[in-house]
Amino acid sequence: SKRLQFIDSPVKLAEHIEPDQQKLPAATLALEEDLKVFHNALKLAHRDTKVSIKVGSTAVQVTSAERTRVLGQPVFLNDVYYASEVEEICLVDESQFTLTMANQGTPLTFMHQECDAIVQSIIHIRTRWELSQPDSIPQHTKIRPKDVPGTLLNIALLNLGSSDPSLRSAAYNLLCALTCTFNLKIEGQLLETSGLCIPANNTLFIVSISKTLAANEPHLTLEFLEECISGFSKSSIELKHLCLEYMTPWLLNLVRFCKHNDDAKRQRVTAILDKLITMTINEKQMYPSIQAKIWGSLGQITDLLDVVLDSFIKTSATGGLGSIKAEVMADTAVALASGNVKLVSNKVIGRMCKIIDKTCLSPTPTLEQHLMWDDIAILARYMLMLSFNNSLDVAAHLPYLFHVVTLLVATGPLSLRASTHGLVINIIHSLCTCSQLNFSEETKQVLRLSLTEFSLPKFYLLFGISKVKSAAVIAFRSSYRDRSFSPGSYERETFALSSLETVTEALLEIMEACMRDIPTSKWLDQWTELAQKFAFQYNPSLQPRALVVFGCISKRVSHGQIKQIIRILSKASPLLSIDRGLESCLKGPDNYNSQVLIEATVIALTKLQPLLSKDSPMHKALFWVAVAVLQLDEVSLYSAGTALLEQNLHTLDTMRVFNDKSPEQVFMEIRRPLEWHCKQMDHFVGLNFNANFNFALVGHLLKGYRHPSTHTVARTVRILHTLLSLTSKHLKCDKFEVNTQSVAYLAALLTVSEEVRSRCSLKHRKSLLISDLSMDPVPMETISSQITSPSSRALQEPQPWTSPQISDRYLSTHHYPTMGQISPRTRKSMSLDMGQPSQANTKKLLGTRKSFDHLISDSKAPKRPEMESGMTTPPKMRRVAENDYEIETQRIGNSHLRKVSVSESNVLLDEEVLTDPKVQALLLTVLATQVKYTTDDFDQRILYEYLAEASVVFPKVFPVVYNLLDSKINTVLSMCQDTNLLNPVHGIVQSVVYHEESPPQYQPSYLQSFGFNGLWRFAGPFSKQTQIPDYAELIVKFLEALIDSYLPTADEERGEEQLRTPTSPYPPTSQSQLSITANLNLSNSMTSLATSQHSPGVDKENIQLSPSSALSSGGRTRHGSASQVQKQRSAGSFKRPSIKKIV
Repeated sequence: SKRLQFIDSPVKLAEHIEPDQQKLPAATLALEEDLKVFHNALKLAHRDTKVSIKVGSTAVQVTSAERTRVLGQPVFLNDVYYASEVEEICLVDESQFTLTMANQGTPLTFMHQECDAIVQSIIHIRTRWELSQPDSIPQHTKIRPKDVPGTLLNIALLNLGSSDPSLRSAAYNLLCALTCTFNLKIEGQLLETSGLCIPANNTLFIVSISKTLAANEPHLTLEFLEECISGFSKSSIELKHLCLEYMTPWLLNLVRFCKHNDDAKRQRVTAILDKLITMTINEKQMYPSIQAKIWGSLGQITDLLDVVLDSFIKTSATGGLGSIKAEVMADTAVALASGNVKLVSNKVIGRMCKIIDKTCLSPTPTLEQHLMWDDIAILARYMLMLSFNNSLDVAAHLPYLFHVVTLLVATGPLSLRASTHGLVINIIHSLCTCSQLNFSEETKQVLRLSLTEFSLPKFYLLFGISKVKSAAVIAFRSSYRDRSFSPGSYERETFALSSLETVTEALLEIMEACMRDIPTSKWLDQWTELAQKFAFQYNPSLQPRALVVFGCISKRVSHGQIKQIIRILSKASPLLSIDRGLESCLKGPDNYNSQVLIEATVIALTKLQPLLSKDSPMHKALFWVAVAVLQLDEVSLYSAGTALLEQNLHTLDTMRVFNDKSPEQVFMEIRRPLEWHCKQMDHFVGLNFNANFNFALVGHLLKGYRHPSTHTVARTVRILHTLLSLTSKHLKCDKFEVNTQSVAYLAALLTVSEEVRSRCSLKHRKSLLISDLSMDPVPMETISSQITSPSSRALQEPQPWTSPQISDRYLSTHHYPTMGQISPRTRKSMSLDMGQPSQANTKKLLGTRKSFDHLISDSKAPKRPEMESGMTTPPKMRRVAENDYEIETQRIGNSHLRKVSVSESNVLLDEEVLTDPKVQALLLTVLATQVKYTTDDFDQRILYEYLAEASVVFPKVFPVVYNLLDSKINTVLSMCQDTNLLNPVHGIVQSVVYHEESPPQYQPSYLQSFGFNGLWRFAGPFSKQTQIPDYAELIVKFLEALIDSYLPTADEERGEEQLRTPTSPYPPTSQSQLSITANLNLSNSMTSLATSQHSPGVDKENIQLSPSSALSSGGRTRHGSASQVQKQRSAGSFKRPSIKKIV
């Protein structure tokens, strides 16, 4: 090995052998020429290695940065990949790319800061190698007798432009001979003459002759054009320009051969178009001229457009999405549209709609898996190219464009997702610049703000492009044979139906703003028809999206449509058991599984409920649908279920249903026809609404505290506050007054609402939590005579659970500090009260403790976050329209019901108010359940304080929660060092020991005796394995019973058909019968949410709907700061025009 030398460059070889004696192959020497070197690259494999990438004129070299021992000597390894071996190169992201080589199965993966430059360099040498290769064996077509005139005509016209004078003269005489021999109608313009002087600049003469012959001898068209195309590549640049000039007039004749039944001629037309396409792709220097002359002319031929588009799509599909062919064809579509924007845009959009419609014939789980996906993706690229400068004719096609966008948003590879985003931007830009539409300055301002809004990171996330810096750059990024566009080979960002809801709301806002200036516009009708058609037909990849869109944009709804949606929900529920496993469940609305379809139906019901007539029984029945969805114990479905529940309560409250009846009376009454099925569902989850409606509902809602979404957690808190208010409305009492109906909601709100804690005090001891937490903890045994502050003294007085004797003394003397003696607090208020907020509530809504941002270790679910004011604002909700008197009466009534304070005797744990042992047991279980599933110290202090009180007040019932508290108390006693937390825990233990020998007590099985054995279990974390198949059968029977009881029969449905308009094929042949008032602006983008809470005391603008729009249920308003007042936009969003009063 000592005699073995490793040479890694010609320079080192010269040290041993003279250069003239080396005789190295030229290919080897070429490796060191014109090198672009990229250092510090990383080659990813089972063992990542540092390398340098060298891109030369003919090959790519990958050289290791570190020496490797070969035959005992350290050497640099250098892999050489020639351009001919490169099969595929794919830019994964800005810092990573893959390289696939021939005869090498596994692609090579590299990381570098300049990946784009490396990829472009490799593409360049590969393309140059392809161009250097000879074409396939040349084939000379045999000239048939009928081909002679066309062939000779092209030879004559082409050589008339030659720089050789004698050749020009010969060509002229040939042209004369042709006209005489074949009797071409040239009208005496030619005369064969010897010695004729023909100038070089005779282009106009040649073109005029060509125009005349094209008009008079159209039968020569096919042969003439074939010869022109055949000789085009062999001509000089000057002659190529001349050829384009004189062949253009003949293109208009192609349509003649498409109208005949002669398939042979039709195939020849298609072949000519294919050759023109190939010429467009290959002739890069002539690209602009070909676009203008050839495709600009063909775009004006109406009857030929379908054939041309077929050829475009076929060529694009053979190259694949992202290929050079596909991109050139998409670019050429712009030239095609330049001559006739209306016609080309109509054809392209119409074709897209028809192809998407055909996916219903052979549905697939995702759109990307469909056989027509390539066509859809390619047409989406065409639409992006045409969308600039209004080449899509947005005035005529806006509903169809929005329809396509909602079906494709966040679908496909990264570049296609960016293309969909770019399409929306360009559509809005076209609306702003379109001369056909005359918008007011106010509307233009909305459009300009929407342009800015869609460019925010929030919308990048919604479109699935959150990781890119510029959507425009990604949309036009090209790569050689980019097969990363094939299904499953690219990473998809999770797309939630709630994201589609936000995008749809934003698009709807744009459309409604434009419709205010176009009173006769039927845009919204057409969009609704398209969405409705897809919503009610089986198509796994698109039906969930269509349901959400239909719910968001509909302005009226019939019972028949509600029935259809509930039937879809009923059919989807059994399938949930098939794909229940979370690991196997695909995420996203395009991955059709029952979970996604159920979520879509629930969102649709949420949006459509306020549009039902006020006397519809479905308003109340939908409450039980929401409860059934919550019982499915699925994370995404729970979020949708709480949204439906919140909308349901809000709608019924707006209708003043709860003014005279409690929620329990209202909902249990509507449940009677469904009682058989509801009882089985109650039994399944272990929550008995018949035994105690309020605690059963709280059991469902406590699970919301374990939800991973902060929005769902905030919504859960809002619902609990709403229910607390509704239970007191018919009693005309303060919402915080403790009674058997309100106590369930008060207990559930203890940890999240300081107002609840302050208004529902502890009876036997002042809560440490209402004291200043910044104070140092003081031992319970120490009593300082120097402390005179009542609030401070309370911290150091002997507590009722320090011993049985002290406990008895406290119970006998009632020597308790009053709730009015509350020291200032350094923590912010956590009140999420949905009533009129105080100054403190509006500015300091939430706690500052950081543990709210942590995950609960017990349940693997996030803890409730610090809910800022914007988060606690309810979402936009549809509101049932009422007349001015009703709205004003409700406002005054709500204001009157809100009392300033409650009596100091109002305590949560009051044995004189809560006399029923069942209520006591349920209350203790709610508190203990929250303790069981929380690891937050502050929450534990709150709950242990109240449990310590309960152990004194309800000693006989307290054993019911022993099992829930046992392990947690053991953990606290063994590991906790916080005196404020240990004190109430010690009190619980001592109180339990003291009452251990008391008369017979209630046991843990007591809850099971009245149907609440599942309270603590269901209120816990979301389970990954449940008995969902059994429950699915129950929910199907329940939904069928609901349909039979409260929805119309087939005959009644036919009576409602006038409310539904069938979707006409594209383009629509008849206008929709839906009547939309163009002046209504009743929806806003989700980013338009106000940051302040909604206050019942705020005056609402009076909204009077036109009879046409109020036919079904009136209009709808969005509630969420739902009052129609001027909204204050949060940082990063934009101020929208306030809703005007409609006369």
